[in-house]
Amino acid sequence: MKTRRLAVLFVVAVGFCVVMGIGSAWAQEPYTPLSTGSVSGVSSTGCPSGYATGTSCFSATVTCPNTVNLGFIYGEIGSGTSGTIVIFNGGTGVISQGPGGVNFVSPYTTAGYRVVQVVWNTAWELTGNGTGTSIKVAGCRPATVLNYIFTSVYSGGGMCAQGTSAGSGAIGYSLAEYGASSYLDNVELLSGPVFGDIEKGCVVPNTPSITVCPKSQAYCQTGTEGGWPDPPQYIGGDITAIDNWSGINACNGSSNTTTAQNTAWKQMSIVDGLSDSTFSYPHTAVAGWLCSNTSVSCGSQPCQNNSAAEGQYFYVQVSTGTEPYNVWRVDQCSGQEGVTSGTLAANGKNGFNAIEADMVASCKLHH
Repeated sequence: MKTRRLAVLFVVAVGFCVVMGIGSAWAQEPYTPLSTGSVSGVSSTGCPSGYATGTSCFSATVTCPNTVNLGFIYGEIGSGTSGTIVIFNGGTGVISQGPGGVNFVSPYTTAGYRVVQVVWNTAWELTGNGTGTSIKVAGCRPATVLNYIFTSVYSGGGMCAQGTSAGSGAIGYSLAEYGASSYLDNVELLSGPVFGDIEKGCVVPNTPSITVCPKSQAYCQTGTEGGWPDPPQYIGGDITAIDNWSGINACNGSSNTTTAQNTAWKQMSIVDGLSDSTFSYPHTAVAGWLCSNTSVSCGSQPCQNNSAAEGQYFYVQVSTGTEPYNVWRVDQCSGQEGVTSGTLAANGKNGFNAIEADMVASCKLHH
C-alpha cells in the first residue's frame, strides 16, 4: 500500500526571485502543468541487450497530445522495499543505445530499490515520425511514462528518477512542465538538463560564456574552486540533434537567427519564461552533477560542452524548500559529460560513488 500524501496535479507555485550570476530569475506566475498522455498495450517482452540478468521487461505505447504514438520498453528489477528509481539514458535513449545507468542497478537493488530503465523505439525528442516541432511537447512522453510507473509499478518508499544528459532533460521537463514534482521524491540529474535554455544554445550571434555555480549560490558545492566558465552553445553532433528535434534547421548557423526562431527555441526550453512552468519543488530533493574540465587537456577536441551552462539556467531557478538541494562541480571528467568518472571538487570523492550515495540517502518518502 502506498504511504504517501495525495499527489497534487494542479500546483500553485510559490513565486520567488533568485539573484543569479547571469541575470535575475523571473518571478513565477500561478502554475498549471501541461497535460500528460497515456500508456497502453503493456505486455511482457524479452529484454534488449544491456539489461541486467533477472530484469522483467515490458513493451508499451505512450500517447501524448500533438505527437505520434511512440513505443517503448521498460525493464524492472529489485524488490522495491525502499522505493522505485526510474533511469533515463542520454541522447535519443533508443533501444539500440541500451538502458541508462547500468552500473547503478546492482547498488540500487542491493539497497532495496526497484530500478526501472526506459528505452524508446525512436527518439523521444521527435514529435513526429522522424521530424520535430517542439522538444517541450515531446517531453510529455517521459513525463507520462514517469507518471505511469508511479501509478502502476511503484509500491511504496521513495519515488525517484535519474537521467544523464538528454535523460536529465526528460526529467527537467517532467518537473517544470508536467507536474512530476507532485510525486517525485528525489532526482539525480547528470550533465544537464541540456535543454535548460535552448535559445541560448542556438542563437546567432552566440551568447557569451556564463559562470556555472558562482560562490554566491548556496546550493553549489564547488569546494575552494568556486564557479567556472562554460559557453551555452551546442557543439558537434548536438547541433544536428537540436535541429532535428526542434524542427528549426538553424541552430548555431552561419547567419544571424530570426526573432521567430529564437522565440520558438525559448518557448520549447525547460526555462521558457511561461506560466506553464514551475521551479518550486517543496517535496522533491534535487542533485545536479556538472563537469568542469577547465584544467584538462583534450587535444583538438573540446573538453567541455554546454551541458553545465544549460544546467545552470535550470538550477538557478530551482527552490526545494526544506529538501536537499545541491549542484556538484565534478572535475577531471572522462569526456565532456563523464561525471561518474570524475572527482568532486568539494570533497575529492569519485563521481559514481557520490551519485549512488546521494540517491540512496535522498530517495525517501518526502510527499
